[in-house]
Amino acid sequence: MTARDDERNPSIEALSMLTTHEPDPARSARVLARGRARLVARANRRPLAALRAPRGGWGRTLEPLFVAGASAVFLLEVLSRATRLYRF
Repeated sequence: MTARDDERNPSIEALSMLTTHEPDPARSARVLARGRARLVARANRRPLAALRAPRGGWGRTLEPLFVAGASAVFLLEVLSRATRLYRF
């Protein structure tokens, strides 16, 4: 294919007739301002975890105790089944 083949190609001629479309400057400024406003609003919003967290200190105290208790029950069950399986 040579440089002259491109000149005769109808697809290239059709592409040369296309115009470039750029957004309206006023509209693009509005869209940009609206996007920036949403980003600022999102940055200023409290995180979802902070909204759902209990206000008192009970959640922070009880949660580790609950996890430790569940872990202890699981460990005892594993040991119980192991002793039954191997008949210690």
